[in-house]
Parts: sequence; structure tokens; C-alpha cells
Amino acid sequence: MTTNPIAAMKGELTSIQRWESTIRALVDWDPPGAFNRLKQSVDGMLGGWSVGIKDIIDVQGMTTRCNVDFLPVDPAPKNAAVVETLINLGAFVLAKTVTTSFAFLDPGVTRNPWNSNHTPGGSSSGSAAAVASGMVRLALGSQTVASVNRPASYCGVVGFKPTFGRLSTAGIFPFAPSVDTVGFFTRGVSDMQTAGSALFREPVGSLAMPMRIGLVKNLQTTSAEEEMLKVLESSGKRLAAAGFSVYPITLPVESAEAYGHHFSLIAAEAAQVHEKLFPQHAQRYPPKLRELLVEGKRVTSEKLNQIQAHRGALRQSIGGLFEDVDVMLSPSAAGPAPEGLSGTGDPRFSLIWTYTGCPTLTLPVTLSRNALPIGLQLVGPPMKDMSLLSAARAIESILPFRSRPG
Repeated sequence: MTTNPIAAMKGELTSIQRWESTIRALVDWDPPGAFNRLKQSVDGMLGGWSVGIKDIIDVQGMTTRCNVDFLPVDPAPKNAAVVETLINLGAFVLAKTVTTSFAFLDPGVTRNPWNSNHTPGGSSSGSAAAVASGMVRLALGSQTVASVNRPASYCGVVGFKPTFGRLSTAGIFPFAPSVDTVGFFTRGVSDMQTAGSALFREPVGSLAMPMRIGLVKNLQTTSAEEEMLKVLESSGKRLAAAGFSVYPITLPVESAEAYGHHFSLIAAEAAQVHEKLFPQHAQRYPPKLRELLVEGKRVTSEKLNQIQAHRGALRQSIGGLFEDVDVMLSPSAAGPAPEGLSGTGDPRFSLIWTYTGCPTLTLPVTLSRNALPIGLQLVGPPMKDMSLLSAARAIESILPFRSRPG
């Protein structure tokens, strides 16, 4: 690549200089290393794009720390599959981004760029905050419950979780392999469409209009906050006024069981993943993850069989809803980012879609009374990822979000 690397990275460098000392989104920021990777980048659909990589994802020559201090410090021998694909498309790794420990609910050091006294969400906290503050154009995260959609909502960026299994998770430290999904952050849908088209090798495409949108207020769990529900309702009205077909959707009653089942499932699988590490380092694990791993040892094979049968049936029921709608629109979180840094927020508002493997996209739509972002969640049928991105682009044109932190 012939572009002067300092000139090409000017925007990112300016943002890092302004924000990093406050929000702490990056891991071991190394400008010479970033320049070198940019100089080695190739031409392609994502030529020159700066990328942040959640630090559970391998990057050749970098240590994957998972935000703990007891893993081997040897550099990764090769790139994770998704990182290799991005590099082959012309992107370059600017830096690793902060994750919560092993990508669970115990918070990391990252703060919300809109208000540093509020959580950025998790577990892809550094990735969401880095994109929101302009440090990178694209960031990688992962989702096992709500680790892409929730921080995207809290940080006011677009967060996309593809259909489960659509992209390889090879080279990503696992949490619960039967639901783990690589995800992405950008500032707007246009960049997400470009990245998706390159990764999936599919055209951007378009949707037949009028688009049919199913409004989901009740996720068969504790209700979202009043402010979030008002944003959902008002957004539905604006879309209807713009010519979209918008009407309420009721999720199957058996969706309520998914919440307990999902945590039992990921607890059991995480306990297997950490079977050797945990006995050696139990007291160095953060408390919420430690509790989950202990609980995971108690989940029986009979329980797991019951969960998988429920998941299969619920996938079919949810799939049937897409016969009447193109996408569903639901809360992406309970509300705006909670105050305090001792937690990462309630993950339940994306859980049902992760459990069933549907592609989801968080779209920032407005600011709260306290000037914090509020995002809504678009849900599409499995394997219709590019159609979901097209729907998001159309909805974004009616519900534009132009605010930036600071």
C-alpha cells in the first residue's frame, strides 16, 4: 500500500490521543506496530480500513490475554479465521481492544465515551467504545448472550451479530461453542453493509417495499424501561408514517423458558472450556464468571438434552413469525447505559435471539434524557444477513442518528 501511513491513520491517531486515556478501549497501544501493519495491507474491498480486535481473538504475533493475568504470554502463531479474512480484504489491525474477563459479565477497565461514569456494556466493551470515539473504523467482538448488541446500544454505534455459524470462530477463545458468534461494530450501517458484503461474498442487495416490520415489546422476560419502550413505540410510528408496514408481534410463550435454559447451557459449556484452567486459578477468576463455572458443573446431560430440544422447537416457532414480517424490531437493552462501572448491564434483551441463532443488528436511534444513546434491535431470519443489513439501512434513513460523544 503506497498511502503514507501517518496520513492514512490521522483520524484514528487524533481520536486515540483525545480519548484513550479516559475510556481505555485499547490493549497495549503500539503505534509503530499499527503503522507497519497498515504498510503491509493489500488492496481490497476493505482496503485501508482500521480494525480493532477484541482480545479473545487471535492476531498473529500478539498475545491473546482475555483480560486475565494467568494465560500463557506467547504470541498467537496465526490469525483467527475472521482476522485473516479481513486482512485478505485489505483491512489492517490497528490494535487489540479490551474485553471483560473471558468475555463474561465481570467488567473490564473500559468506560463509556458518552459519560465515563457509565458502563460501556460488555463483553465487547473496548470494541464498541473504540468505534464510538473514532479510534477504528471497524471492530470485532463476540456474542454469547448480548456482548455485541448491548454495548453497541450503550455506546451509540451499529452492532451486528450474524446468523450463528455463518462465520468461523476458529482462533477465538471459546465461551459456549454452541452459541458463540463473531460480531462487528461500525458507526453507520453503510460501513456494515460493505463489510458484510465482503465477508459473506454477497451483494448488498435491496428489499421489496413496503417493508414489513414486527414490533416486539414483550420479550417474555422482565420489561424494558419506560424510556426504551417509548423510543420503540415512537420509532414504530415514524416508520409507519414513512410507508413501512408496522404491527405488533407476540413471541411464543415458550420463549420465557429460554432465559434460564440459555444460562444453564453456557454455564455447562464454559465449565468444559475451563476444565483445566479453573482448578489451577479459581481464585483469580472474577466472581460472576467463577460462580457460573461452579454452576456449570451441576448441569446434567439430561438437562442439556432438554435445552437442545427446546431450542430446536423455539427456532421453528420464531422462524414461523418471519412468514408475516421481514424483520422484527425490539429493545436492544433495558434502557440507556446504567451509571456505575461495577457491572455491564442487563444482557437479557438479546438473549432470545442468540439462543435461536437469528442475525441481529443494533441501530442507535436517539439520545436519552441524560444524553446517553438508546439503540433498537433489528432481527432477521437465519441466513438472511444481507437482507437484515438492507433493512437496517432503510430504517436508518428514517431514524438517523448523527450524534457523537464529546
